[in-house]
Amino acid sequence: MLLSKIWIKLADCGPIPMRRLLVIFLILVFGALVFFGFSLFTIYSGVKTACLKAKEEYRLDCVDSLIAYVNSEKASFREKNSAIWALGQIADKKALPFLEELNDSLPAQESCQYDHFLCRYEVEKAIKWCREGNITHWMYRYRDSWK
Repeated sequence: MLLSKIWIKLADCGPIPMRRLLVIFLILVFGALVFFGFSLFTIYSGVKTACLKAKEEYRLDCVDSLIAYVNSEKASFREKNSAIWALGQIADKKALPFLEELNDSLPAQESCQYDHFLCRYEVEKAIKWCREGNITHWMYRYRDSWK
């Protein structure tokens, strides 16, 4: 609705000079790149935080620490679901046997309440990403150097 009103107003103004169109296009492209970059940074920060928290607790590499964190009795369900999400973002095939076994042990769920139980949706998504990769897995190549 709003876009149609804007389009009508633009149409009433007559032809828009090419320079103005170019400026609008460049602003939109720049905005999209900033949004994409911010999204990648947010995902990277979340994975790094989850990994470092698990590594601090278990003193293993990132993937093994996250797996141990999910199996922990101390961690809340939200923290465990975040660790599963991080395993999916990292997309390391080493996590696949654990995730598949976990998926087989979880009941079917209609919705996910992250604070009350492990979410099968997160586990299935992590399995898919570990098998097929995802758009962000390249960001974690140097995760062993995180401190």
